[in-house]
Amino acid sequence: MKFEKFIIGKTDSGKDIKYTCDESKLANNFGANSQAPNFLTPVSFKREVLDKYYNKSSKYSIVDGYLFYTNESGINVWGMPIDNNQTDCVMAYLGDLGKLPSEEQKHWKLHNILGGKISNVSFKRDFKAEFCSPTEPALFFKEKLSIINKKWKEKFGWHLFKPLNKEDEHHIKTLKMPDNEQKESDEVVLSLNKLIIDSLNVPELKRDLNFDKKDQSISILEKYLNQKYNFNSFQMFDFLRDLQNLRSKGSAHRKGSDYQEMYEKFDKGDFSKTFENILIQSIKVLNTIENKTLGDKNDTE
Repeated sequence: MKFEKFIIGKTDSGKDIKYTCDESKLANNFGANSQAPNFLTPVSFKREVLDKYYNKSSKYSIVDGYLFYTNESGINVWGMPIDNNQTDCVMAYLGDLGKLPSEEQKHWKLHNILGGKISNVSFKRDFKAEFCSPTEPALFFKEKLSIINKKWKEKFGWHLFKPLNKEDEHHIKTLKMPDNEQKESDEVVLSLNKLIIDSLNVPELKRDLNFDKKDQSISILEKYLNQKYNFNSFQMFDFLRDLQNLRSKGSAHRKGSDYQEMYEKFDKGDFSKTFENILIQSIKVLNTIENKTLGDKNDTE
């Protein structure tokens, strides 16, 4: 097997320093190849290196800190630890790159850059053996959504957000921080609507609830929290309704002046910053629901 060389630094004269990812030629903590770079030498890549895998979510999965490939039989063929908690790059360890198939090494080499660094999340996990939640907004959102659904099921016996069917699983698997592109921004809005609005377990929320026949999912959640927990927040539910309208006027239909008017409610200067803020606001929604319904003081129902 041929092993690719990756940029790991620069000489004093500014020339790239490249080294093989062949583990047998790298230093480790047991004294091997002491003059060589260490297995855990961080190597940086453009974030676009992951686009290939996001675009084929039926084969590849990207989760917090890991990338893996699953064949048609559902068997994990290969995987690699990654640091995807930086917003401007992706990092992998030099030795781990050598565990990729040759064609994958070539793909990563095309996106190899110099200048990135290991995130605080990966540093704490890998070198201090500390538990650490992700800090990248899309990864944190996914973790928070999973935690709340698990806690809710344990406490009430049903999921607050109904699990996605197989045809919709790509909405959670491919959710990521968008680049400064309209297409990716539309996809984030569509996925967030699918995950926290369309997936609300309305039939269960309606049990023993006073509501109007015309009420849709957001109104049902609003009345549930108000009647069961004496909680209401115009800001939170206005955000959810605006997010739903942004999807309706943009991702689901041709864009017009009404889309621009709705987008201006979220606009933070460019697509990346705007939708980073939307993700953060979505996380706040989940945090609020968790605090008001799943805290120690809420033992009713």
